[in-house]
Amino acid sequence: MKKRKRSNYKRKRDPYTHRNTPVKYWTKEDVFVSRMASILMIPKSRIKQVFSKRPITTIRINSLKGDPEETRTLLLKRGYVLEEVPWATNTYFVLNKDKSEVSQTEEYYDGKYYIQNLSSILAVLILNPQKGQKILDMCAAPGSKTTHIADLTGAQSEIFANDIEIARASDMDAVIKQFGAKNVKTLLSDGRDFGKKYPAYFDNVLLDAPCSGEGLIYFRGPRPLRYWSMNKVKRSSYLQKELIVSAFKTLKHGKTMVYSTCTLEPEENEGTITYLLNNFPNARVQKIDLLDSKEFDEYREVIKPGIKKWSGNTYDKQVENSIRIIPNERMMGFYIAKIFKE
Repeated sequence: MKKRKRSNYKRKRDPYTHRNTPVKYWTKEDVFVSRMASILMIPKSRIKQVFSKRPITTIRINSLKGDPEETRTLLLKRGYVLEEVPWATNTYFVLNKDKSEVSQTEEYYDGKYYIQNLSSILAVLILNPQKGQKILDMCAAPGSKTTHIADLTGAQSEIFANDIEIARASDMDAVIKQFGAKNVKTLLSDGRDFGKKYPAYFDNVLLDAPCSGEGLIYFRGPRPLRYWSMNKVKRSSYLQKELIVSAFKTLKHGKTMVYSTCTLEPEENEGTITYLLNNFPNARVQKIDLLDSKEFDEYREVIKPGIKKWSGNTYDKQVENSIRIIPNERMMGFYIAKIFKE
């Protein structure tokens, strides 16, 4: 006799009514929304709205490939409507064109401007690279921050741009040549080895660490969470701890480094910084003075201090000096910490 399949096999009995009730299955979207609501301290109903804001196209005019004012004039003649970012030199919002249009001009192919999100630009400004310095960009591909560092130092610094994947490193090398960053040496290496190879060698270190990429999630796009998972958050946090230790070891005493990610996860941000502070008593998270200027007044609502407590975890009080950028119309979600080595 054929065995009948129970129609209520996915249901459980309510302990009070003894009736069958549906079992709640949490989807990836449920998990993401719940975590972000908790981290950002806003209602769950607002999360999709926050992650449905695609930042306006931003360009950084490159002084290594011509006079920035001449490039700006050329773009205005092409019909570009530009809004200057007052706290970022040669940086503009393009108000009337999207990325696909902006990347198809002769000026772009000539390397006269770079399409770069404002959060990424801010990380380099906080690093504040100077001429004559030895600078490491540990996880550098695709090269946006590397070329920005070269631009700010007038190609008069010694920059090491590294990536672990050969395809990404090759693409980065092409970008570096396109944008005239002749002072950059590209490397193909595991960033975790740099602490042994280059102890106390660099004046400035930028570690834009591989992460779960929550700051890039766009809910109006197809399958917005296809690259996100809790497993990726965990794996990223383990790797980030190894990378930040290596990066800190390469830094000279009395110098600064910047740690950044494009995620909002405390495990990958404040948790990673706390791990460094617990293992290196001479590490200090510095206040980011750049943000005190009046030019940042209109960004106060989207640039918040680091989180000291979350989900049962307590982080070092110094993380309050770091910043987290909430996704908005001008900037993608981001985290930045400025670290000083005593």
